[in-house]
Amino acid sequence: MANEFIIKKGFHSKGNSQITGTLSISSTSSATHFSGDGSDLTNLQRPITTSFSHFTASLNNTGLYFIVGAHTCSIQSSSVAPCPVGSEFEFFQTSSGNLLFATGSGVTLLSKDNKQKLGGTHSGAALKKVAAEVWHLVGNLG
Repeated sequence: MANEFIIKKGFHSKGNSQITGTLSISSTSSATHFSGDGSDLTNLQRPITTSFSHFTASLNNTGLYFIVGAHTCSIQSSSVAPCPVGSEFEFFQTSSGNLLFATGSGVTLLSKDNKQKLGGTHSGAALKKVAAEVWHLVGNLG
């Protein structure tokens, strides 16, 4: 069961984050999720995680900065892996090979020249869900 917290007009500081305005936060034992328009958020940093295996773009890991190798990021339909519109993920590859982005049935991934993998070692990209089953992938793609 998630707990709901609302921070209204004021200042909240934790680590390097400063939050003003209205923000709704829900927390479970495995993750904390924020919702709101974000217009008053400043000084936010993405938590860094290292992925040693394949993973899915989902609510459980939205907002993370992934350090990756030659793995696969699965992008599934909302019915398989719920993830709200506006969710963002960042990737940086530190080893040889390529991080591949694989879509499930009914999912549209839009990227320059329809590229669906990072360009190799020291390449980066951002993935954002922009509509119900539509995602944008931008960055150094190969």
